[in-house]
Amino acid sequence: MTEQPVGREHPVTCLEISVATGRADELFGTDWFANHPAHSPHDESWLTFAHEGPAREVPDRIWARHPARAPQGRRVLDQSTDGGTLAVGHERWMFHDLGAVVCAYGESEAGPRGLYAVHPDGRAARLVSEGERDWHCDISRDGRWAVVDTTGPLDAPGRGWQNAGQVSDIVLVDMASGARTPLARTAADRHPRHPRPVFTPDGSAVLYNPGDPSTGEVAVARVPVPQPVS
Repeated sequence: MTEQPVGREHPVTCLEISVATGRADELFGTDWFANHPAHSPHDESWLTFAHEGPAREVPDRIWARHPARAPQGRRVLDQSTDGGTLAVGHERWMFHDLGAVVCAYGESEAGPRGLYAVHPDGRAARLVSEGERDWHCDISRDGRWAVVDTTGPLDAPGRGWQNAGQVSDIVLVDMASGARTPLARTAADRHPRHPRPVFTPDGSAVLYNPGDPSTGEVAVARVPVPQPVS
């Protein structure tokens, strides 16, 4: 999949390109900056994409498109709450189910903040685990565990980037109970020195970027997933 943006203020056309032939077919268009197109790993008939932009200004971040069920795409998460709007992003689509995990950032004006599971097929969003600093997320292929990094130490007072101090924690999350287990602590800085934790394909370990803001170094670290985890 690819998109053809002229700029963030211009319409976008989403194309499907055949790897075998190079043929490009237009699927749909938007009058806003649609970005990150990808097929759902669970069901490739669903195309996932995002409404790109500043998180606190975009009320409809997560989208999915199906040729029959949602040919023009549909918003996956209603970010409006009684207290305001959830600022969400860094969604990661699931392998074991049709859906995604997504972070509601600590800078959201509304709550609860933390890790959510969302689905494009009409199922309600579920708060998996509350957190005031969740940043990026990933989910294991069997759907048992999620992992997040944080904007600041997990145990620091405040939320979002308050008292962050260029520190990020790597935290394992039980998808069933929401229980959190800290795995590692690392530095956090501007791109490309974001931790961005991901599971290895077999789910036995988490990889993350322990970039060093003082030297500019970028690397990859590995931390095992505790076995068993209660």
